[in-house]
Amino acid sequence: MRTLTRASAAATGRRSRWVVIAVWLALAMLAVPLQTKLSERAADESETFLVRGSESAEAKRIINEQFRRGSETAAVIAYFREGGITADDGQRADADARALCRSGAIPNVTMVATPYQRACGETDPLDMSPGGSLLTSPDNSVILSTVLMTDDSTPAVEQAVAAIREVVPPTAGDESGLKAFVTGRAGFEADRSAAVKGINETLLAVTVVILLLLLLATYRSPLVALVPLAVVAVAYLVAAALAYGLVAAGLTAVSGQTTAILIVLMFGAGTDYCLLIVARFRDELRRAPDVEEAMVAAAQRTGPAILSAGAIVVGAMLVLALADFNATREMGPILALGVAIMVCAGLTLLPAMLTALGRRAFWPAIPRHEPESAPAVTFWGRIASLVHARPGMIAAAVTVLLAAGALATIGGRPALDFAESFREAPDSVRGQQVIRNHFIPGRAAPLRIVVADEVSGKVQSALTEGTHSPIADMHAVARSIGADSGFLGAAAQGQRRSATNLVIFDADLRMDPFSERATDAVPVLREIADRAADGRTILIGGTVAENYDARQALRRDTRLIVPVGLALILLVLTLLLRAVVMPLYVIATVILSFGFALGVSSLIFTHILGQPASDPNLPLYAFIFLVALGVDYNVFLLSRISEQRRQHETRRAVTQALERTGGVITSAGLVLAATFATLMAVPMEALFQIGFVITLGLLADTFLVRALLVPALAVLLGERNWWPSRQTATPG
Repeated sequence: MRTLTRASAAATGRRSRWVVIAVWLALAMLAVPLQTKLSERAADESETFLVRGSESAEAKRIINEQFRRGSETAAVIAYFREGGITADDGQRADADARALCRSGAIPNVTMVATPYQRACGETDPLDMSPGGSLLTSPDNSVILSTVLMTDDSTPAVEQAVAAIREVVPPTAGDESGLKAFVTGRAGFEADRSAAVKGINETLLAVTVVILLLLLLATYRSPLVALVPLAVVAVAYLVAAALAYGLVAAGLTAVSGQTTAILIVLMFGAGTDYCLLIVARFRDELRRAPDVEEAMVAAAQRTGPAILSAGAIVVGAMLVLALADFNATREMGPILALGVAIMVCAGLTLLPAMLTALGRRAFWPAIPRHEPESAPAVTFWGRIASLVHARPGMIAAAVTVLLAAGALATIGGRPALDFAESFREAPDSVRGQQVIRNHFIPGRAAPLRIVVADEVSGKVQSALTEGTHSPIADMHAVARSIGADSGFLGAAAQGQRRSATNLVIFDADLRMDPFSERATDAVPVLREIADRAADGRTILIGGTVAENYDARQALRRDTRLIVPVGLALILLVLTLLLRAVVMPLYVIATVILSFGFALGVSSLIFTHILGQPASDPNLPLYAFIFLVALGVDYNVFLLSRISEQRRQHETRRAVTQALERTGGVITSAGLVLAATFATLMAVPMEALFQIGFVITLGLLADTFLVRALLVPALAVLLGERNWWPSRQTATPG
């Protein structure tokens, strides 16, 4: 800690500051091309939502390695006509299928099939061959065509779905009445990717504009508003380049969600770190005649707090690496790297730039050297006096308010299904709704069951037995390597044999495969299948099973990450403050504000926005970010209290610290809340909800916890805040 603080002070020298600026600018220029490559890497999310070591991941691995060439995926084209499909409609579907076969734009296509023909494809791919019972709805109003490809990477899926939609437009003529939707797993993946495509650039632009306006309102100086943004931009470029290096080396992976949050986190937290240094530098300029002296003093007084705050956030992000869920685990190291780079830039590049500009940085409100100036009575001075006078009443009122909001979390919320994950329903969701209304709902995303050949019939009977079974239909779809002479006959009986002695079935559920009901059915079916398999190989995979495994992994991750994260944060606070009591209640207050944000958001989502379901990731992500960032900014207040305690007894030190830091810390909270609010511009419900909850939580923490509750508790406890430290203050 002392080393980086000294480096911060060294960066202000007359020559060294220019060296520091040159080094950072050189790194940024080298990083620009690599930053764009990070976004390209984030485009492939085919493995992002799997769970390492899960049954569904193992099923996918076996299917890909032993039954296929690559990772096959399917797009489903749903043709729909009110009143029934006509002969012309069938001919249209066949013509589209032949056109897709001739198209060279679909990567690694292995088969295109309609209810009436297999337009192309080898004899051994996954069999969705012609058969009206599977591809024609019972009421004859919908027919399905299937396009199979051996590459499920996101770029390949995007290219394939775009090519299909070129050939199969949404309607087959203005007056025909035939509608066509591209859905299935490939359609969903393409629409999800399209929803966030270009969002990083949008988030970056919106974030910069919002931050610039807030900084201008705070400092009323164009230069000092631009300098923090420049520092954060340089740090972001360097961090993105290093993150790309980690991804390219195979040490981690990255998703579009991670890159979006990286922008928000770095620009929000980074600007806040800069705000603290700028505010302290401005104060020191009034006390010291020399610019370098003022910056050295500012760096020495803010450096430890910024390092501790950064360590809390970095540690909390690294804890995410303990997760089993790929999307969570991959997020941690990259976000931690971004914050670490931001802290380094804030403590070296920012002081160098500010000392290079000198007092002119604050033009037109240039701070003059006024060492004996009397402090004016401010808004935060009045708030501090109120807290000092009535700490018990304030602590009780704020606690009751936060606890009341947190009560709304009792009972939980259902998980978002896939259709609800978009702010506006795309083509794939509308197609799934058509299939759900006219077919067995699970046909668009069946369970994929891998089972030992000798017990396949027994497992099939067990899973489909009775009218109450979640499975409506179970049929063979396996393609084998080295099939035996009975290949076709076995297929006709509902199974195929492979050289590996495994059989693959598709099982269509009676309910929407993207609903919570479908997810809840997975453990029941696995238990039945395990009993029937009698110790032989049996794996249930597919999209529905992957959703279940992800939900279970998130629950396990939460039980692990939350206590580990809290223990780490408590350790950093204890080391910083050399006390136990104050860190404990600070963490408790931030947890309370998290509960308030989650509960109030739940009420707003349900009763105002009409969305009773929530993203399964929401509680864990909101907890990690709100607790880490909430404690992070409490550190700035607590470190100032600790500093003031060298001159005053604790109660007076609290009011002095609140009066002097209330404005800048509140500005920092507003900046961070505003940056996370930009996530609500993303057309995905999950990121909207994460942005909303974190924004609300940060505002509650800024105006209730940090401004009122923590100071009131500190005043109430007095010298007991510092137990077990025996250090006594020198009253001033």
